Amino acid sequence: MCRDKAWKYAEEELGKVSRTFALNIKVLGENLRRPVLLAYLYMRIADTIEDDPDLPASEKSNLLKKFSQALNLGKNSADIFVEALPQNWKDSEKADYALCSNAAVVIPLLSEYPEQVANAVKKAVEEMCSGMAEFAERKEARTDGWFYIENESDLDRYCYFVAGLVGNMLTELFCHSGKNFKEKQQKRMRELAVSFGLALQLVNIIKDIQEDSARKVCFVPVEFCRKHGINSVQEFFSPETSQEKKNSVTGELIKKAMRHLQDVKSYIKILPRCEHRIRLFCLWPSLMAADNLRVITEGGIKITRKTVKRIVRRSTIFGWSNAWIEREFSKFLPCL
Repeated sequence: MCRDKAWKYAEEELGKVSRTFALNIKVLGENLRRPVLLAYLYMRIADTIEDDPDLPASEKSNLLKKFSQALNLGKNSADIFVEALPQNWKDSEKADYALCSNAAVVIPLLSEYPEQVANAVKKAVEEMCSGMAEFAERKEARTDGWFYIENESDLDRYCYFVAGLVGNMLTELFCHSGKNFKEKQQKRMRELAVSFGLALQLVNIIKDIQEDSARKVCFVPVEFCRKHGINSVQEFFSPETSQEKKNSVTGELIKKAMRHLQDVKSYIKILPRCEHRIRLFCLWPSLMAADNLRVITEGGIKITRKTVKRIVRRSTIFGWSNAWIEREFSKFLPCL
């Protein structure tokens, strides 16, 4: 497939696998938008493999390894990866499976970018594949049918592999994209990058606790449960367990997310004011996450579309101002 058709496919496929991110990424300038688009598609492929309920852990590990190799070795290895996919994926019209089956279309596009950009993407995807393989094997090793997290450090490790490393990758791409990032700014951004990713992932975990439990998955550490008199994840979801205890356990996660959102706020304020597009790319999901956390603490589920539009509109006007960012985060999360 020629270059222009390959890019057209990548752009169209992004809209099929993620409407939200497809809208968010449009705010970035051309020099950043396309590398970030490719990174998202690659990570979506890894996530599709890890999340498939029918693949055994050994096959997931094998596919994740082949995909990671394909990114580093190019088209021939990409063909080997595609060949190893389950036949029903290749025949499927489901967008995620179609993307995996067309990996050989999107993988070569990364070679258009400087080594520093390509390496940042490759490193992040390689780490993600490695981490996902680890947790897939751990999930399969469980004998009670549940996948759960034992303690806070285990939660941090999981969140790093699915989100923290994304913060690292984006920071490298941001810093490479222009001359407006001074050395001191870059240093501080790298210090906060993982926390940025963890904040957004923790809010997603909190928001999806009940939905995850339906497939016997729980990212609330057992350590947090025991702290509040609940001995297991099964007991945490039991209707016989008091809502007060459950709220106390969830509160541990909420406090943790709030601490990371403090770092998110600091990270965005470090971004040069002249990099307004990058600021917006970071502000939109962060403010939505912060407001989602506020809604959850007040007994709701998630923010409304009206709120999303308001966040986008106001941040587009005022996102250059650190004072406004400070006030906005404080409004959503007064404890910050």
